[in-house]
Amino acid sequence: MSTSKCVLDTVVLRVLTFGHSQGISILMEALSISRACFPCEVYNQDEDTLPLSALDDDLSELAGGIRYARRGASNLPGLQGQRLQTWLENATQLPRHLGAGSLFIEPLTLEELPRREELMRVYGIGRGEAACLVLAQRDAGTAVFLSSDERACQAAQSLGISFLTIPDILAQWIDKTKPSPSDFQELIEGMRNVRFILPEDVLLTLQSKLPCTD
Repeated sequence: MSTSKCVLDTVVLRVLTFGHSQGISILMEALSISRACFPCEVYNQDEDTLPLSALDDDLSELAGGIRYARRGASNLPGLQGQRLQTWLENATQLPRHLGAGSLFIEPLTLEELPRREELMRVYGIGRGEAACLVLAQRDAGTAVFLSSDERACQAAQSLGISFLTIPDILAQWIDKTKPSPSDFQELIEGMRNVRFILPEDVLLTLQSKLPCTD
């Protein structure tokens, strides 16, 4: 699928940012792209705009995830805190990609905000997912909406928007780069660490595509 723009939703950005130290590069490699965007609702570099003790409701979705990890890394004992510290260490790739321009924030216009609210209401999806759909509709026929949420995928399909799920991304990564079984397993474990677990049948299908030797 040839496109000029990829729009990332919060699920994809969270899993690949927190789950692996090179997760964003893996995404770019899998899709043969050099740039991807997301709306402010998904992430707006706003995690430091409020005290850590404040509620995250008015922040971008990924900023809320970063603040959750910071609280947990500081306050939870043992492996629980270590797991969230790993999220934060992996997330240091995010400002690097934003600084290099391989990731960029594309805000909705004021005129597009009612459309975001309409999509939330009609399809029962979140603010970030709806904003991604609005961006995809802005560049009809060229944007790709990346999601793993069933409702968001159904909404994209009904609106005629091309989309890929995380299993699709993994399949393309395997086809294009032929990762070793150990490299693939490292990514899968990282995704599990951020509570994204592939269905067993999907995992087995992906593993069957891997090279036979490590």
